[in-house]
Order: sequence, then structure tokens, then C-alpha cells
Amino acid sequence: MSERRNNFERWLDKHNHTMELIRTLIAIMVLVLQIYILIKISS
Repeated sequence: MSERRNNFERWLDKHNHTMELIRTLIAIMVLVLQIYILIKISS
């Protein structure tokens, strides 16, 4: 189990910046969608 965990942790470390970018893009898309919905509701 320890070896498997080490491999997984290395994979996460290797892709850390990519995951941060994806998380940021998703947050921005959600914000834009919320603004769009609010504009549609209020008009």
C-alpha cells in the first residue's frame, strides 16, 4: 500500500500546476455562468 501511495503522490506532484489551472478555469466558468443566469433572471 505504501508503494502505491508513493506512486500516486508522485503523480499528483507532477501534475500539480495543471490541476491548479483546471480548477481556476472551472471557477471562472462557474462565475461567468452565474452572472449570465442572473442577467437572464433579472431581465
